Amino acid sequence: HQSLRTLIDFLHHKIGSTHVAHHFDSSIPHYKAQAATDAIKEAYPEIYLYDPTPIPEAFWRVCKGCVAVEQRGDKFIWNNEGLEEQVL
Repeated sequence: HQSLRTLIDFLHHKIGSTHVAHHFDSSIPHYKAQAATDAIKEAYPEIYLYDPTPIPEAFWRVCKGCVAVEQRGDKFIWNNEGLEEQVL
C-alpha cells in the first residue's frame, strides 16, 4: 500500500499528504507544500493530525460510516455537532 501512496503523491504533487498547508494559505505553490507542511507540523504538533491508514482501507472506512454527514429525508446535510470535542 505504501507504493500506491507514493504513486498518488507523485501524480498529484503530494496534495493528499500536504493538503493542510493549502488551508493555512491557498497561495502556497505545490512545490512548497511539503516545506509548509513540515513547518505546520513543527509549529502545531498538538493539533496536526496524520492518519497513515492505507488508502483503500481509509476509503472503505469513510464509505461505511461517515459520522459528519447525515441523511434527512431525501437530502444529506453536514452535521459536525460535538465532533470538535472528539478530535481535540
